[in-house]
Amino acid sequence: MLNLFLPERCIHCEHPTESSRSKNAKHRLSRYLCPVCLRILEFHEAPPEPFIRDQFELIAPSGTFSEVYGGHWFVQESPMQSIIHSFKYAGMPRLAVAFGRQLGEEFALESKLIIPVPLHRTRRAERGYNQAEMLAKGIQERRGWQIVPALRRTRATPSQTQLSVPERIENMRGAFALTRHAADIQDKHILLVDDVMTTGSTLASAAEALLAARPKSISTLTLAVVQK
Repeated sequence: MLNLFLPERCIHCEHPTESSRSKNAKHRLSRYLCPVCLRILEFHEAPPEPFIRDQFELIAPSGTFSEVYGGHWFVQESPMQSIIHSFKYAGMPRLAVAFGRQLGEEFALESKLIIPVPLHRTRRAERGYNQAEMLAKGIQERRGWQIVPALRRTRATPSQTQLSVPERIENMRGAFALTRHAADIQDKHILLVDDVMTTGSTLASAAEALLAARPKSISTLTLAVVQK
């Protein structure tokens, strides 16, 4: 009854949403997005795997990744930009969990251990959570796979928003190291999870560190891929 008087607003366009208690992940997202913005997300196809793989070929050794997936295109002024902004900067970790559930439902992935790309401890303290970890928790809820904190951020890297591709690669060089949990991933299939892929430099740097633990394979799944 309360929603009749205080309707929840779409995080993108601020029109009223149609909240639902459905167990279906897409319906659950109606707490955050109006029907029109939900349809925009559903209308657009996911970034094709060849496109993502081509990006990695520019910055990572061939064969680093077994499978590469992206849930949505990241387009300026789009609902997806508002979604990313909301769970990174507006204190909405549950939104990231909800989209993690959606990712867990939509991709036919084989059983894997999940490794979220870590934040540096200072940035995590500022934000209160790691958005990649929230996505991973949503995937875990749908698939039941174990999350392994096998990586840590060794330094607080500057924002990459205004950096060129070579600058991004250099910025992320040596930014990750293995934790004591890395022993758990030897000979295992790994799913590396992050929120946004722009050039792939963050994921490539994370994978470079993980390879030292000798996993059987590394795949990547990001919520959004920047459209070139």
